[in-house]
Amino acid sequence: MAGQQLASHLQDEVICSICMDTLQEPVTIHCGHTFCLRCISQIGNSSDDLLRCPLCQHYVQRSTLRPNWLLVNLVERIQAMDPSEIQPEEEEMKCSKHGERLHYFCEQDGEFLCVVCRDSKDHRSHNAILIEEAAQIYQRQIQSKMEVLLQKEKEILLEKKRGEQKNEVFQTQVRLEKQRVEQHFQHLRQVLAKEENFLLARLRWLEMEGAKGKKFYSISTEAQLNSLKKLIESLTAKRQMQPRQLLKDIKTLLSRSEVFQFLNPTSVPEGLEKKLNEAKSSHNAITENLRKFKENLQTEKKKDEARFLKGMDERDKKSLVPSALLRARSRASYVEVPRDRINSEDTGNFPLVQIGDPRSDLTAVTLDAATAHPDLILSPDLKTAMLHRGYQSDSTEPTNPERFHPFCCVLGLPGFTSGRQAWEAELQGPEGGASLVGVASEPVPRKGHLRMEPLSGFWALRIFGPTCQALAEHGTRVDLPVRPRKVGVLVDHNEGKVTFYDATNNSHIYTFQASFPGKICPFFRLLLQGTQITLSP
Repeated sequence: MAGQQLASHLQDEVICSICMDTLQEPVTIHCGHTFCLRCISQIGNSSDDLLRCPLCQHYVQRSTLRPNWLLVNLVERIQAMDPSEIQPEEEEMKCSKHGERLHYFCEQDGEFLCVVCRDSKDHRSHNAILIEEAAQIYQRQIQSKMEVLLQKEKEILLEKKRGEQKNEVFQTQVRLEKQRVEQHFQHLRQVLAKEENFLLARLRWLEMEGAKGKKFYSISTEAQLNSLKKLIESLTAKRQMQPRQLLKDIKTLLSRSEVFQFLNPTSVPEGLEKKLNEAKSSHNAITENLRKFKENLQTEKKKDEARFLKGMDERDKKSLVPSALLRARSRASYVEVPRDRINSEDTGNFPLVQIGDPRSDLTAVTLDAATAHPDLILSPDLKTAMLHRGYQSDSTEPTNPERFHPFCCVLGLPGFTSGRQAWEAELQGPEGGASLVGVASEPVPRKGHLRMEPLSGFWALRIFGPTCQALAEHGTRVDLPVRPRKVGVLVDHNEGKVTFYDATNNSHIYTFQASFPGKICPFFRLLLQGTQITLSP
């Protein structure tokens, strides 16, 4: 009897407080309470690191869930027991005072009575009925209560269904609002990008037209100066001649001297200054509108944040901001390295995010043998270049003016003057290879000490051993957080951008903003003997 009661009590102890059923895969959380693994895992958002215990309301780390093997074994043993061992058969009961069988039930006192107890003065005035009759009466009461409770269960289930439907509607509204915000900001980014492209394109056009005007002005003034110089030389020579020779055609020469007049051409083509002023005025208006928009947005943002965060606990406030930043980063196609991060020691936090697949812009490129340093060994298909292991920095300068010297450089073919093109270069050799990879303006100098920077017509990364650096203005090197084995170069000539990416996973490395003077070409410089570069496609 005692063993059967113990088994029944043990079965009550292995009940999950969430599902109110026998524990399945029991786990104990940090606060000491035990639940089914499935039940506790469904508490809160599965993406959250923290969950709240439904019994003590303490926050615990989701990672602290640990199987309770003792309870696992106990549950298995209880489930394997014979039901009769847990629910014992009712045995014959006898009165503890008189030793007689218990046949009656006292409704007033709720006690079992024998014949002697029923006739005693304590129960003589009470309503004592046979146990079987009392059981039938209470069975009917139980049935009545069960019907009421079952009806309540139906009502609760119906209310639960309504609540879940209401919550689903709420979640749908949240998702729709998220999409609406993302679409509006995406549209705003597109509008700003188009406006930026137009403004930059307009300035590039003015720059090119100004360059044409400068060239025309230089040619025109130079021609007039040459004509004047010849006239002065003729007068000087005439003055030194004998009288007869001096007087010959003297009037014609003097007449030419008198009528000579410097025709000062316009140094800036007519209308360009007006167009520049119009552009500056437009830029000022746009800048002012953007400034006001930014101020208004920041003001409304502070108010909105204050309203939304009011009443939230500090834990929820802290968890809200990082998740918003994370979603903002994931929407970016790539992130350019800010100028204020140049020379920063904190280079480990540069974001590495996925860029669009550049394969649609891949262009077949080869090495231009005519430009290669004499110590570079090129493969027959002009896809691979290797720096000769016997390379000497003081090698004889080649007579071909197109060849680089003394730097071991080579350009690629074809050159580009418009559109988007991409190619990839794999590095091999000592320490993984050491080289400069990027693009160069076609007319860059080929001889002497070259400054590898955008102002000189070079947009390149320096990859040396475990380091990767962007060669920025004024000799500045920007340390980058990755060292790619295979680097991709994506050039957007129209937008004036040179984007570098890791060709193994398409993650962004660095982007140069450029103003290309004309044709640009793939560019490579090998730094260590044995370094090899292989192009694709």
